[in-house]
Order: sequence, then structure tokens, then C-alpha cells
Amino acid sequence: MEFNRFIQQFEESLDGLETGSLTGTTAFKGLKEWDSLAILTLTDTIDLEYGVLLKKTEIESCDTVQSLFDLIQSKV
Repeated sequence: MEFNRFIQQFEESLDGLETGSLTGTTAFKGLKEWDSLAILTLTDTIDLEYGVLLKKTEIESCDTVQSLFDLIQSKV
């Protein structure tokens, strides 16, 4: 799994987020675009693209985009 591709997919999951605005250190839970629909969309994307089904609590345990990526990597 490539991190840049993951960032692109993450950005696509957040409605209204400008492309190229996320980095590995972005604290995504503080973004105004981060809502329940974004969680569902991102969870679905992760499941389809990487075959990893994350629980909401697992996503919430991550602080940054990089930490979420690392979590997914640990489950692939």
C-alpha cells in the first residue's frame, strides 16, 4: 500500500476538502469535514481497497493520517 495513494483516497472521503491539503501529520479528527459520513465513506474505502474492516473505535484511536495508515498496514 502506498501512502500517497492512501492520502488521495482519504481526501476523496472528506466532502469539501481541498485536494492536496492532507499530510501524514494532519490531525484529521479536527477537520471540519470530518463527520459521520466521512467515517463511513473512509471505512468503506479501506475495506474495498485494502481488505481491512476497521471499527469506529480503532479509527478514533488514531490521531493523524499517518497513524491511521500505520494501523491499516498492521492489519494487511
